[in-house]
Amino acid sequence: MIELAHQHKIGLMLANPVMIAAGFAGYGKAYHGLINIETFGAIVTNPITLRPERGTTQPRLAETSAGFILNTGQQNPGVKKVIKQNQNFWAHLKVPLIAHLPADEPSDLHRTARALASITTPQGHPLIAAFELGLPPECTPRDVKAWLEAIQSDAPLPVLIKLPLGAPLHLIEAAAASAVALVISTPPLGSALNGSELVIGHLYGAALHSLILQEIQLIRQQVDLPLVAVGGIHTLADVQNFLSHGATAVQLDSLLFIDPQQAEMMAAELTNGF
Repeated sequence: MIELAHQHKIGLMLANPVMIAAGFAGYGKAYHGLINIETFGAIVTNPITLRPERGTTQPRLAETSAGFILNTGQQNPGVKKVIKQNQNFWAHLKVPLIAHLPADEPSDLHRTARALASITTPQGHPLIAAFELGLPPECTPRDVKAWLEAIQSDAPLPVLIKLPLGAPLHLIEAAAASAVALVISTPPLGSALNGSELVIGHLYGAALHSLILQEIQLIRQQVDLPLVAVGGIHTLADVQNFLSHGATAVQLDSLLFIDPQQAEMMAAELTNGF
């Protein structure tokens, strides 16, 4: 077992260190009948915002020699509909569910977090185990403070913060001040052609492994918090590499698109070792 929020009164206990990253399992149902998602240590949901987001109108996916470019924007039906469509499923889910909240107006973040934190099991336990706040590259420490206060004011759940790749020290310190763990990191932006159409979005693939490993080393020198590595993790050796070089847990992203059974096998293998 792994405790990701050891300083938080509620905590965030994982059966193993392999999580599913935001955007790669929907709201938990994406791989129903294909793999057992309860094998994983935790699932991070698709983005959830107060109001519906239509996402992008451009082509969404383009393959590259090093992986693929994906652009989904913050597409989601809004928090009320997300809860309505998924609450019954979540009530029977036997794995921690982490709601991914994109940066938003503080008042909207407050209402979104409060709505999610208020849904409970018949025994009164929250269905959402924690929040993951995604930081945009251009944000400031003042923004981070405002967003965290908005989330935490009426929702006493642990908050993980997902940093942009290459985040400056002052932003890392601001995130570490209130987060239970740091997620390293949002993938870099890139472009690629899909036929004749240019796709602009985030780069995913095995090539990111070395970038994230370096980032983990740098951030480990600055903060004393659990670090969650995400990016370029496609094998059990990749997971073990991160765990032995500063990460407490990992999140899988592109592997879920390429070989979901391999992802499940890795989580099961590491469950046996914890």
